[in-house]
Amino acid sequence: MDWIYQIDINGFRAINVGWHRPSLDTFFLILSYSGLGICPTLFPFLFLLRKSTRYFVLPLIVTVALSGLVFADGFKFLIPRDRPSNLAYAIREEPHLLGSFPSGHTTTAFGLATMLMLLIWNTKYRNYGYLAIVWAVLVGISRIYRGVHWPTDVIGGACFGAGSACLVYLLLEKFGRQIPANTPS
Repeated sequence: MDWIYQIDINGFRAINVGWHRPSLDTFFLILSYSGLGICPTLFPFLFLLRKSTRYFVLPLIVTVALSGLVFADGFKFLIPRDRPSNLAYAIREEPHLLGSFPSGHTTTAFGLATMLMLLIWNTKYRNYGYLAIVWAVLVGISRIYRGVHWPTDVIGGACFGAGSACLVYLLLEKFGRQIPANTPS
């Protein structure tokens, strides 16, 4: 397991210390907060504006709740892990309350992005799904940059988030809430 620790130390140092520039601080602050619970929770309601996308709201909200409340918050209590901000050389830009694993911001960002990708995969809007995935990756990187998560926290959060989206998608399909394949138009 030493090799995982070395990946965490080297990855954290490279991003948190190596990339740190005052010119990037605001960029990563905005990215980081865009993955916080309120933004992913409110975003799905934008789909109420168009009749053809209203069915997106339930899967997206359920995914955000499952990924954030169950997976992210649940595992933080089960897996006590110190944050990298405790390192002497860490540049910590925000306070933290719970353990480090997984990154909750990354978990909800990947849950939201993956569900959006699943919902629009067979449409002409598929590129928005790719943009959502890029956003989720950047949210994960922002958590390392801001000094509050290890790279493996972010990887774990990405897996939990994507997994929760797939689980919600499959459960909704199983219970007759199948997503129309030919919309939105």
